[in-house]
Amino acid sequence: MQYFILRTMREKTIGTEKIKSVLLKVAGYFVFLVQSVPVWTGLMTLPFAVHLVMIFTNLSVNLPIALSEFFSPFLLPEKIFVIIGLIIIIYSIIHLQISKRKGLVNSGPYRLVRHPQYLGMIITTLGFTSWSIWWLQNTFGIGFLNPLQTIGLWFIELFAYIFLANIEERYLIGEYGESFENYKIQVPFFIPFLKTENKFHEVLISVIVPAIILFGLIGFN
Repeated sequence: MQYFILRTMREKTIGTEKIKSVLLKVAGYFVFLVQSVPVWTGLMTLPFAVHLVMIFTNLSVNLPIALSEFFSPFLLPEKIFVIIGLIIIIYSIIHLQISKRKGLVNSGPYRLVRHPQYLGMIITTLGFTSWSIWWLQNTFGIGFLNPLQTIGLWFIELFAYIFLANIEERYLIGEYGESFENYKIQVPFFIPFLKTENKFHEVLISVIVPAIILFGLIGFN
């Protein structure tokens, strides 16, 4: 009987150790994943892609109509934002790919903000969000999201990029150390020319300025 109890306890201990081993391996992969976020393009583009899919599937506008409307003067401010945002995204990606072999990239669009790709995505979705809200309010384009929920979706994307940018910066501090710390002091987070060393104020500026622009676009229409 005693042998049976000891054997059962030993088997439970071995089982517990195996579970711990598996959990440690999973945790190890998770840590590696988080450390790899800056080069994991899929995760960084996910909020942008989800936002676009939600916006376009929310409208009762087919692709030919949407494309023809894009090249008309209708909702011109929104289209300007979309174009500017896409230009910033493409330019930032190309510049990063060309310059990153030399080390920390702090030239080109990275002279103005630390995360120009995210800024471009935010600007692009500003235009699409205002455009979508106009369609929902002024046509029969009733979707599964109402105008208020559409605005909420954009804010979720904005906060997702603030979160991802902070994870990326932790990685970059580990990678480049003092060089990135100095760069961080000199260059704004998301919004050009609005620099503060207070982290809370930095996040606040990154939320308030785009929000003012969004509500300004919506009000303009």
